[in-house]
Amino acid sequence: MKRVIYMLSVLMLLLAILVTGEVRAQENCGEFKITEAQRRYTNGNFQDVFALLNPCLENGFTTNEKAVAYKLIAQSYLAVDSLEGATISIRQMLLANPSYEPDGDLSVSTKFARIVNFLKNATDRVIQVSSVSKKLEDINKAPATVMVLTAEDIVQRGYIDMEALFNDLPGFDVSRTYGSTYSNIYQRGYRSSNTDRTLFMINGIEENDFWGNFVYWNRQFPITNVSRIEIVYGPASTMYGANAFLGVVNVITKQPTDVIRNNKNFGMKADLGYGSYKTRYADVTTGAKFKNIVFSLTGRAYFSREHDLSKYEEYNFNPDYYDKVNYKKILSVTSNAATFVKVNKIGDDNAYYSLTKVNGEVTAANLTDQGETVARNMDKAALKGNLNGNPIGYSNLLEHYYIKGSLKVSDFTLGFQNWQNIQGSLNYSNDNSRAGSSNGNIWEPRQSLYYVVYEKEIIPDKLAIINTAQYRTTQINDQSRIVTVRNYSNKGLTPTNLLNNKQPFWRTQFYYQQSQQYRDELKILYTPSPRLDIVGGIEIRNSLIQGDYKKYTIDSTLVADYYISATERGKSDFDTVSGGNLFEHRNIGAYAQGTFEASKALRITLGGRFDHNRIRKTGGYGNQFNPRMAVVYAPGRFVVKAIYAQAFQDASSRDRYSTSAPTRLIANPGLRPEQVNNFEVSFNFAPMKGARLDVSAYYAIYKDIIEEITVPYKNGVTLQKNNTGKSYVTGVQAVFDYKISKNFNLFSNYTFTDAKKDSIAGTVVTDVVTNKKLIVGDIAKHHFNVGVNGVFLKSEKLNINLRFNYVSGRRVGRGTSVPLNPQPNGLFPAYKIFNTAITYTISNAIQVQAIVNNILNEKYSDPGIRSANGIDQAYRTPQKGTNAMLRVLLNF
Repeated sequence: MKRVIYMLSVLMLLLAILVTGEVRAQENCGEFKITEAQRRYTNGNFQDVFALLNPCLENGFTTNEKAVAYKLIAQSYLAVDSLEGATISIRQMLLANPSYEPDGDLSVSTKFARIVNFLKNATDRVIQVSSVSKKLEDINKAPATVMVLTAEDIVQRGYIDMEALFNDLPGFDVSRTYGSTYSNIYQRGYRSSNTDRTLFMINGIEENDFWGNFVYWNRQFPITNVSRIEIVYGPASTMYGANAFLGVVNVITKQPTDVIRNNKNFGMKADLGYGSYKTRYADVTTGAKFKNIVFSLTGRAYFSREHDLSKYEEYNFNPDYYDKVNYKKILSVTSNAATFVKVNKIGDDNAYYSLTKVNGEVTAANLTDQGETVARNMDKAALKGNLNGNPIGYSNLLEHYYIKGSLKVSDFTLGFQNWQNIQGSLNYSNDNSRAGSSNGNIWEPRQSLYYVVYEKEIIPDKLAIINTAQYRTTQINDQSRIVTVRNYSNKGLTPTNLLNNKQPFWRTQFYYQQSQQYRDELKILYTPSPRLDIVGGIEIRNSLIQGDYKKYTIDSTLVADYYISATERGKSDFDTVSGGNLFEHRNIGAYAQGTFEASKALRITLGGRFDHNRIRKTGGYGNQFNPRMAVVYAPGRFVVKAIYAQAFQDASSRDRYSTSAPTRLIANPGLRPEQVNNFEVSFNFAPMKGARLDVSAYYAIYKDIIEEITVPYKNGVTLQKNNTGKSYVTGVQAVFDYKISKNFNLFSNYTFTDAKKDSIAGTVVTDVVTNKKLIVGDIAKHHFNVGVNGVFLKSEKLNINLRFNYVSGRRVGRGTSVPLNPQPNGLFPAYKIFNTAITYTISNAIQVQAIVNNILNEKYSDPGIRSANGIDQAYRTPQKGTNAMLRVLLNF
């Protein structure tokens, strides 16, 4: 099978390169017409320009030729003082070439450039997206609910990283931990252990980690090279296969020529910042061109100490905390007490335990006052002194590094991307479980990507092929460490340990994981007629994915900093299992989607994808088929969409094979994929000039949800990943954008989410008598976001952006899917925050920006992730108060 996959890959690439024959049927139209029209325009014969070009715009020009023709026609309209005609033509030009920028085009007038910029900023502009159907299409006609953030939005709103934007988007709940993955971001009411059910891509290339499907939406991704970000809501397996379960976020980066200005051969964009918590970063993108070769290089470095949580009880490492602990409850033995007493040879005169007897039989061994004092004092002593080279205390180091390069030669694009995060993980837990980053508690994910893209238009405007070959690795660097305290209060040490006067200690575990994948996709775009377009493709993936972490454990407090390679010395529970700890995955997928224009107002889309997966010889999910059906009705000023889609989420290697002592001791290689059926209706309307209202309502049914449940294990129980019950989510998203005037824009959105579940991990299940479902924890029922952007001064050099976020209360605890969260009253209260970004343009090359987040210093916390039990998993993360950033934007 492996040989077949590689042979298919090579054949696909050769086919993509060799098929280069072109069929050109437009004998009377083409570049010669445009050349002649350009000559007539130069001579002032503007009516001749209209006569030459208009007949060819119907079906004689290619898309690129149409863009040039509409540009010439618009210039001619301006020459005869027809502003309306010029505006209509420029709008058509932007439909043919959405990426056109007038800044470096010396052939157009200032008035032409103003119209282009106005239309690009107008609310009723035509926006094209590529993430729904893997081809450019009008956002209003795409068979899904989509939002787009432009590079201008990102700068104006003061986003300095990718993660920041999700608080302003509809359909997302954010639990920001500032830990290993920085945030858990839940789309459309689906809470999961990690951000692993939304597909994240850069230019259509996936970023999710192979081992756990994680998205590391941390601070490493650059801003300077972003052209736009497309957010697709709802299942997308029809085009992307497994793991596009809840939606897709696709970052479209700038072309090298977008960075180069004023007909130069080199350009640079830089974004530099310094702010609260000793945060500083540099983000630089450069572009260069030489003849038919264009090159770009992007680099980013980001450093921060993050906000200090030591003022909160669960993070202050204060020994006085143990004065409140009931050690007698923790360390007294009431189950199998007689055995405990016999094995440890406890007499009636033992200083640490007093015995309770019934008819001469020991029924309990109760911790004495002296025993409690000894246990408490030993736990206190463990918080003193040095650990891994520094005094024990709160710390949360954050360092990120990123580099990306691309080289385009003719129809080929070659590129690479590498990034590394260095991040503390204490915030996943608390000070009675984990140490701070300065004490060695560091997580270091890395990813590397190398790719080649071949694009060729075989028949202009009718047939094109795109082949993408890539090799990617995702890993946890072997310097990753989790440092945990083993003491009496957290049950890391036992009553037997106390009898032996064992001192609490800090355990250091080194981790390593690396997985790799070769992938090739051949995509075909075919438009046999103006009323029908088809996109289809085939892709293969051959992956080698680690089953469980390799770990090396040191069960003693390391006073000085110490490193040992988990790559060389680490072991896994699967090392002794047949086949070992590396699992070969083979995937083949084929997809097709067609859109038929039944009338000028009615479009029908049908699509489907078949996926086949094998792990080694007999594992994997086998076969999956997922369809999409959509009807789009757009008779005029409004658009109505009806959409049905299915998707599946494959169980990750982490879910299948990973264990985590002492809580999860059994793997489950036989997990089935999760499934979703999504029904959606959306309405898009322009209620007034410059305004746009989008409303989407959906109902999603999720089944075979993968969760941890309690199962028998030896003489007791343990946790294991299993397919459990169903989840039902009803939601509404509304977006209203309004261009109030030339200098003022408003954006707003509202989200309603009602998420329920049939069952839950552990022993708490739905009441089958009343059929009362559980509330999905951590999900707010209501979100409201609104922002205003204004341009001031006669020179229009001052831009002020003000944003407001409201999040309603989030339920946890009893009656929810997070029953162990001890948050008082089972509710994280609603909160509201204001953020602002003030930008001043010094020159065309320099802008300065002041960013202030949480202006009113609102005090609030996000719910904890995973079990959020408040013991080994934090039940909350207090969020940042007022914080600021000074930013400098350079464009040369």
